Amino acid sequence: MKEDYLVTIVTRQEIEGERELLEVTTHGHLEGEGDSYILYYTEQEEDGTESTTKLQVEKDRSVTVNREGSISTYMIIENEVRHLSHHVTPYGSFSMGVCGKEIMSDMNYEGGKLRFSYATDIEKNPLGIIEFDITVKRKKIYTSEQEEI
Repeated sequence: MKEDYLVTIVTRQEIEGERELLEVTTHGHLEGEGDSYILYYTEQEEDGTESTTKLQVEKDRSVTVNREGSISTYMIIENEVRHLSHHVTPYGSFSMGVCGKEIMSDMNYEGGKLRFSYATDIEKNPLGIIEFDITVKRKKIYTSEQEEI
């Protein structure tokens, strides 16, 4: 995978009344532009392994999350539509309901921002809310004369 973008992911979650804020900056790749694009990025896990995430975005309509690593996830997030997501962890597999609350994107060739949030549930019993703010910036590439290309 080319890593020609800098990707910052800020995750806010409130699960069963407990709040958590996580921020990760990594490298990634962006394909497509405007209304439909795919963002790939890697993250270092707490156990030292690496996970790869693929976000397929249909502007302001849906986000499909496919994460592979020690914890694997597949989710479809659409505003006000509940989908079952599938998660595989070292401790076992489970399904969880996800219902999109907000999807906003302004991505282009140079990068941009993606924001989405969703409510989670287990067997239709509310669990919490998760919000993602993702900023993508194209890396600057310089020639030997320090001229930006």
